[in-house]
Amino acid sequence: MTTSILRADDYTVGWICALPIEMAAAKAILDDHHDGLPLRSHDRNIYALGRIGSHNVVLACLPAGVTGTTSAAVVANQMRSDFTSIRFGLMVGVGGGVPSTKTDIRLGDVVISKPEGRSGGVIQYDFGKRVKDSRFVINGSLNKPPSLLLSAVSNLHMNHFLGETKLLVYLSDIASRYPQLGSCPGIQHDKLFDAEYDHEEDGDDLCTRCDSSRLISRPGRDGDDPRIHYGAIASGNQVMRDGITRDRLSAELGGVLCFEMEAAGLMNDFPCLVIRGICDYADSHKNKVWQPYAAATAAACAKEILSLIPAAEVVKTEVVGELRKYHIPFSLKGVPAGKFADRPQDTEALERALISRKGDRRRRILVVHGLGGVGKTQLAAGFARRHQHSFTSVFWLDGSSGGSLKQSIAACASRIPAGQVAKTNRMYTSGQGGDLDAVVKDVLRWLSIPDNRDWLVVVDNVDRDYRPRGEDPDAYDVDDYLPKVDHGSVLITTRLTHLGQLGERWEVKKVDKDRARAIFETWYEREAGRGESDELLGLLDGLPLALAQAAAYMSETGTSFSTYTRLYKEQWRDLMEPQDGRHMPLRSYSNGSVATTWMISYTAIRTRSEAAANLLLLWAHLDNKSLWHGLLAAASRRLTITARRTLAWLQEIACNEMEFIKAIGMLRSYSLVEEMHDQTGYATHPVVHQWALHIQDDGQRAELSWVAIAVVGLAVPDKDERKYWETQVRLLPHAERCEKRIEEAIKDKFEEGRSNEQMKEYEVLLWAVHGLGHLYKDRGKLEDAEKMYVRVLEGCEKALGAEHTSTLNTVNSLGNLYKHRGKLDEAEKMYVRALEGYEKALGAEHTSTLSTVNNLGNLYKHRGKLDEAEKMFVRALEGREKALGAEHTDALDTVNNLGNLYADRGKLDEAEKMFVRALEGREKALRAEHTSTLNTVNNLGLLYADRGKLDEAEKMYVWALEGREKALGAEHTSTLSTVNNLGSLYKLRGKLDEAEKMYVRALEGYEKALGAEHTWTLDTVHNLGLLYVDRGKLDEAEKMFVRALEGYERALGPEHIATFIPALNTMWGLAFVFNCQDRVEDARTFYSKALSGYRQVAGDDHPKCQTLRDSLAAFGKEGDKTSAATKRGSVQAHSQPQTIVDSVARRKPSTSRGPKILTRLGLKRT
Repeated sequence: MTTSILRADDYTVGWICALPIEMAAAKAILDDHHDGLPLRSHDRNIYALGRIGSHNVVLACLPAGVTGTTSAAVVANQMRSDFTSIRFGLMVGVGGGVPSTKTDIRLGDVVISKPEGRSGGVIQYDFGKRVKDSRFVINGSLNKPPSLLLSAVSNLHMNHFLGETKLLVYLSDIASRYPQLGSCPGIQHDKLFDAEYDHEEDGDDLCTRCDSSRLISRPGRDGDDPRIHYGAIASGNQVMRDGITRDRLSAELGGVLCFEMEAAGLMNDFPCLVIRGICDYADSHKNKVWQPYAAATAAACAKEILSLIPAAEVVKTEVVGELRKYHIPFSLKGVPAGKFADRPQDTEALERALISRKGDRRRRILVVHGLGGVGKTQLAAGFARRHQHSFTSVFWLDGSSGGSLKQSIAACASRIPAGQVAKTNRMYTSGQGGDLDAVVKDVLRWLSIPDNRDWLVVVDNVDRDYRPRGEDPDAYDVDDYLPKVDHGSVLITTRLTHLGQLGERWEVKKVDKDRARAIFETWYEREAGRGESDELLGLLDGLPLALAQAAAYMSETGTSFSTYTRLYKEQWRDLMEPQDGRHMPLRSYSNGSVATTWMISYTAIRTRSEAAANLLLLWAHLDNKSLWHGLLAAASRRLTITARRTLAWLQEIACNEMEFIKAIGMLRSYSLVEEMHDQTGYATHPVVHQWALHIQDDGQRAELSWVAIAVVGLAVPDKDERKYWETQVRLLPHAERCEKRIEEAIKDKFEEGRSNEQMKEYEVLLWAVHGLGHLYKDRGKLEDAEKMYVRVLEGCEKALGAEHTSTLNTVNSLGNLYKHRGKLDEAEKMYVRALEGYEKALGAEHTSTLSTVNNLGNLYKHRGKLDEAEKMFVRALEGREKALGAEHTDALDTVNNLGNLYADRGKLDEAEKMFVRALEGREKALRAEHTSTLNTVNNLGLLYADRGKLDEAEKMYVWALEGREKALGAEHTSTLSTVNNLGSLYKLRGKLDEAEKMYVRALEGYEKALGAEHTWTLDTVHNLGLLYVDRGKLDEAEKMFVRALEGYERALGPEHIATFIPALNTMWGLAFVFNCQDRVEDARTFYSKALSGYRQVAGDDHPKCQTLRDSLAAFGKEGDKTSAATKRGSVQAHSQPQTIVDSVARRKPSTSRGPKILTRLGLKRT
């Protein structure tokens, strides 16, 4: 029957189906059908409404043919938005059963999701990884169903045991009214084949052609009545139709009962119970014969579950939208996930302190403190993983230093749902610029939102004491980073007892003997006999880290308990107490257990592998994370022969990756290092990192410190190396750690002596610091780059002299940096100094001299001094051809630069010849995908666009863009330049929407990578102005042109803007806008300025000069106004990448802002 229309707020249960047959069964099971409600214009869901018992239910089905987790999530989110009073959901439909000896599943049976172990009841089986022993490990876990539904499932289970089920009643009702749904196909059609036997290709749905001898024999059942099974359900985006894969995955997942395709998209954001009627066995014999009946049995089961839930209890439950608004999926990133032995007493203490009691949502802070190595981090990690479902979000923060804490807080911003923090803050990436403090502040604000109450923040390793102000620059007050609100949970792990004043405290102490034995055996991987192990376990005294490392050592080496115990006793004084009696930081550890255990392991490693032991000591001078073989290999390739002899052990593992793997394997076998979560490298624990530094004497520290600087600086990749930017990001933390010792290292090396070998090492050190300058420059840390270059320059001048080639190389690098920063006068001084020095030291035709000549050419071109630029390029080209050959890549670089210059000067035939020569040469010498080749491809695209060959231009741009995205990444500045050029081409072709997308992408990328006032950024601003002119948006166009012109003036200085071609183009564009707005005098002024500049740069005969003269002449002919036709032509000569501006409709005269712009730019009207 149909009742009157209810409100959307009256519906408390959401029922989702994937297939129309499932929706039909759901509608058939309703007690009452309700009239539909008006749909919103953007709503894509179609709902069926009704009542089951005392519950008002809204039904929705996925779009036809669109199944999977994503589609389910979309439908659920829309339902949640449309029916804001929904308390929970039901995912009801069919699934593929997993028969086993443990569970006798038949077609028509029902499987209900039930939490088991760490599973919430649904496992996303296509979201994980296969580890080394071929096991499949799931990443993270999905939420379990709400408690109210689980309680109903328990009652259902009990009723079925007692035979008090309503399932058959409901199923019979469906069958009586809809025989096609509720009628069982019969057990004769329930066929389970051997997992290895595939369905015959020409077989039918009933498997009549399949080999009956491959059927699995199963005991008969009493009747056809369906049975209900409770357990884990596997969910993924692909249909499971292979018996072998089904059984293997089920075993790896701990035994699942069925496979389906939608539930994983719901569990974390739409709390629900999954109910599946078994219609096949998830193998190749899959068919649709059982689908109607299986859908009906699932619907009948769902109805019985709802009948067990009182409506009064439903309304007490939080609505889905509010419950999930601030939900963030749990992530293992940064969370330790190794071998942990259970510690019930400590775990219960954490649960009592941090899991909210009903009705009590006040802020809870627990400070877990204790000795280093006692297992604080492991306890916190175990708690977070075990109780992740008790919190809407879990943030794991690295509290090892103030900088690390801020970076890890900022990293959380990207996980916060869109719209809840600023978009720029969500996009923040370390090393890519941005306001770190603003991101941190925004995350803390998000945690402070009043109804965002149920989060957990874990601040791990807060071990730096900030109270002695100024002694430790990395120390901080953790209270400054805790939200000042009365909700949420905070867990802090620390060695600092005084931090217990922040909240409730819990001291983690050594474990008892039984727990110590359990921890030891976890790592020893065998039983520890009570008699032989008692003395050693007593010596280790229940310290978890000491137990784990001792067990790892014994397991790896086969050392007996008696031998290890003897070494422990005998080695302590000799290995841990220096003869001069200096205080060692780790002596404060209880009985020295951890320090002694590490020293025993270290001594064993050194005996077996000097390279592994030295690597651990060297690592102490680098960042403790992300050590990989490529770092050492790249540095080794650039070491001098002398330095290689000095560092023979390093050369051994750097030149042979197998030797590196052996060394790392040795360290890993004693648990001193671990593989990083993303498997890109290795990391040491911060305590091991510190210990390895402090066991070194002064001589070792000094030696390994300069080696570390050399390794990082020499590993900085050239820009033509594949994915060099990724290597730069990984190198940056190592560089920042080395930076603290650079000044001292340079001083020490200089004062060691003046022998030839010592001077070679000094030069290696300086060149490595020079490499760090390149790294900082490329990563946008320009002030740090300048510091590096200046240090190297001072060192070279002091040791080698002002005219030494190494000194001049650094001068040249400073010139490049100053040019990049827009300090063009300083850049020119550096280039001129380098050039004069090279000419004197090496001669006018030396390749180093010619490189600086080429750089000067680029600078002059940048400043609009095109005659001087051409002289430099011609000199560089002739010299390089003579010294290196016409096809050498350096010669081709200059050929490419000459092509750019000729294009700027309007000599397009000469430009094309240069570009084609450069392209052919680079393809031959480098390959088509090389970044240098792609540079010329991009430039050819510019030229073809300028010549009106738009098809050829587009081919070049697409080639360049695809190649650069693949080789450099989507956000690299070279990629963005092609994006910008494609925008200009699309504009030429009248594809204005596509053009605007390209320009906006390029602009946002340039602003992020280079800053808002870099000249490349301003070029794209200019192009957006041209586009807005085409679209008739003259006010927006004027804003863009003014921004670009003022930016050029600040970057170049007022004395250079009058001959800087991009600025002249912008003046031209601004003049055109003013003319369209009938601001005649402003237009005349800027046309005149553009014409004057082009005359100086390109000569009076240049086509652009003639176009500008025509525009100016037209004023007098038409009473100080130009025609639309004249306007159309007046901008046709804009240089690349600017393109043709079509005429636009006239607008009413606007208030002139021209005088203000002229005044700001230091210009006057003519």
